[in-house]
Amino acid sequence: MTSQTTAVLIAGGGVAGLFVAIELGRRGVPCIVLEDDPGSPTFPKANATTSRSMEHYRRLGFAEEIRALGLTEDHPQDIAYFTRYATRELARVQWPSRREAERSRQQPNERWPTPEPLHRTQQMYIEGVLRRQAERWPSVQLRFGCKLLRYAVNDDGVEAEVIVLATGAQQHIRANYLVGADGPRSLVREGLGIRYEGHAGEQREFMGGKMLAVYYRSQAWREVCCGGPAWQYWAINRADRGLICAIDGIDRYVFHTQLPQGTSGGTSASDRIGVQALMRATGREFAVDLIGTAEWTAGFALVAERYGDDRQRVFILGDAAHLFTPTGGQGYNTAVDDAANLGWKLAACCQGWGGRALLASFEAERKPIGHRNTAFARAMADSIGRMPVVDALEQDSTEGDAARAALGMQLAQHCNTEFDIPGIHLGVFYGQSGVVCNDGTAAPADRWDRYLPHGTPGARAPHCWLGEDLSIHDRFGRDFTLLRLGDCAADTAALQAAAQARGVPLSLLDVPGEQAHALYGGQLLLIRPDHHIAWRGNAAPADAQAVIDRVTGWDRGPEQR
Repeated sequence: MTSQTTAVLIAGGGVAGLFVAIELGRRGVPCIVLEDDPGSPTFPKANATTSRSMEHYRRLGFAEEIRALGLTEDHPQDIAYFTRYATRELARVQWPSRREAERSRQQPNERWPTPEPLHRTQQMYIEGVLRRQAERWPSVQLRFGCKLLRYAVNDDGVEAEVIVLATGAQQHIRANYLVGADGPRSLVREGLGIRYEGHAGEQREFMGGKMLAVYYRSQAWREVCCGGPAWQYWAINRADRGLICAIDGIDRYVFHTQLPQGTSGGTSASDRIGVQALMRATGREFAVDLIGTAEWTAGFALVAERYGDDRQRVFILGDAAHLFTPTGGQGYNTAVDDAANLGWKLAACCQGWGGRALLASFEAERKPIGHRNTAFARAMADSIGRMPVVDALEQDSTEGDAARAALGMQLAQHCNTEFDIPGIHLGVFYGQSGVVCNDGTAAPADRWDRYLPHGTPGARAPHCWLGEDLSIHDRFGRDFTLLRLGDCAADTAALQAAAQARGVPLSLLDVPGEQAHALYGGQLLLIRPDHHIAWRGNAAPADAQAVIDRVTGWDRGPEQR
């Protein structure tokens, strides 16, 4: 058995694992990524990338590569509801195409103040981009087709055994840290004895129980559907409910249907059941080129009781730490935000400028967000999955007209509640974190449907434009940024010296004028690598070293601040 050492071993080469690897790689931190599958996924997964995830991709330099994927640039990203796809449209909430969103993003938008509009594309495409981005960095080793067999933790690190699935060859790897991004059946989580907490096995008319995804190609779909192009097409009637997501805006789609309880069978049975359900939801036959089917389970709103081990050597994130019913598109996007939080903290500790409290802050910051986001997704699953449908809905009668009008209004309201959620995307707040310097200012209420930009420590740094397609975010450094706003003349030498003493990479950014100053509510701010605010003031702090130590996990205690 061969042996190897590395700084970070990552189990799981999906979105979360690859994102952490990119954060480590761009800082030169050695890491190894293990992934069971030999290649990138080819079956549809998550369908939407939030503005916050797009901001992270922008920060890493490849947002435009992500944005080029998925629906064609002029394809509407509407959400439409039907009794049956070929029969009657009940409601439609319009959403701009990719081209329209890009053209309008520099215009004032009080509801969505971000440089990156949300984007509709498939996770299976995104994982290919993340893999190529991770491969760019010499310190990153990607081992697809390899599996973590077992591991042991001690005070100095992690001892792991790995198998190459194609050959059976095994290897011993010693790492300073282990990251479990290995999904809902996480070996890493199970090895720590960590359980999920929350809701599982919830039954609903839709999005609760065993589900079937049907991936297909069809040139006939646009002619069959009675409404115009959309991103999501929902079918709701007394007999059947279903959801179609457009994948490329041309001819590829994925259809989701709920399987009756007790349904069982192999691939051929799933294929037959899936196509039959698609035809029932459509209300007429049409030509389909079936690519494949896959069963999955809805009805989860689970969060791990812990996000790692007591020695702070092992961490879990993504589906290993929280499991969603995919309403609202929160699972994949919460994983991206997990990885953005953990990645820089691991790098800081590997490079010696991050203290022990920095890694402890990962769970303290991200577990509440796991509860917040699973609660939202569960509420949306209840809203759409338990929505009552009356017998008259498909009748050609006055009663049927009234039923359709009433359901259409209810669906439009639900749709706005599920998708028009700037607070969920942009309002993540770490104000109670041990590595954030709370300045005593109360943050706005955390609301799903509303986001108010603010500079309270712990908040995402607000966006503002500094020039054509130049966000203030684009000017931040790779690691910490000392932001000096307006006509601030404060002497920053002490903060810069304190950062240098700890080895903290710190950039200084001056932004004159009142726009950013008014938005941030202070003249001096420390911005973290993940673009959350760590400290705010109008003058240099009395104890600059205490501030730097606090935000990098070397806190000396409240009596010394």
